[in-house]
Amino acid sequence: MDIVQINKVLSNHTRVKILHWLKDVEENFPPNKELGHYKFGACVQYIQQKAGLSQSTISHYLSL
Repeated sequence: MDIVQINKVLSNHTRVKILHWLKDVEENFPPNKELGHYKFGACVQYIQQKAGLSQSTISHYLSL
């Protein structure tokens, strides 16, 4: 792991909030509409709505 990259990711408040939300998916997001459960985590659409950012921004944040 690159400690500089990790620090860059964690220096963004929204990225840290997303990580916090994903620690407890069931508490922070509704179940997947099509599957009806949380087996695969949260839908990016739900993360986008909760964060109030564009889908492309959320996808970029998650890729980091």
